[in-house]
Amino acid sequence: MQQLLAQIRNPVLPPVIGGGNPESGGEALGRIVGNLVGALFIAGFLLTFMQLLLGGISWITAGGDKQKLQEARDKITNAIMGLIIVGAAFALTTLVGQFFGLDLANLTIPSVGK
Repeated sequence: MQQLLAQIRNPVLPPVIGGGNPESGGEALGRIVGNLVGALFIAGFLLTFMQLLLGGISWITAGGDKQKLQEARDKITNAIMGLIIVGAAFALTTLVGQFFGLDLANLTIPSVGK
C-alpha cells in the first residue's frame, strides 16, 4: 500500500502539471505555488503602477489647490515606495531561490512514498 501525503493528483489534468501519474503530484503542487507567487508579484507591480498613474492624474487635476497637490504628491510617494518594496521582495525571493538552488517557476514539492 502506497501512501502519498501532500500530493495533488487528478487523472483529468494533463501530465505536465501532475495529472494521471501519482508520482508527479509534487510537481503539480509546486507549479501551483510557483504560479501563485508569480501572479502575486505581477499584481503588486500593476497595483503600484496604477497608484502612480492615479497620483499623476491627481497632480494634473489639482488646479493649484495646495491640499490636493499635497494629496497627489503623497499618492506618488507611496506608489514609489510600494514599487521599491515589491521589487525588493522579488529580488530577495530570486536571491534566496538561487542561494538554495530552487527554481520558483518549476518548484517540486517532495512526496512521501512507500
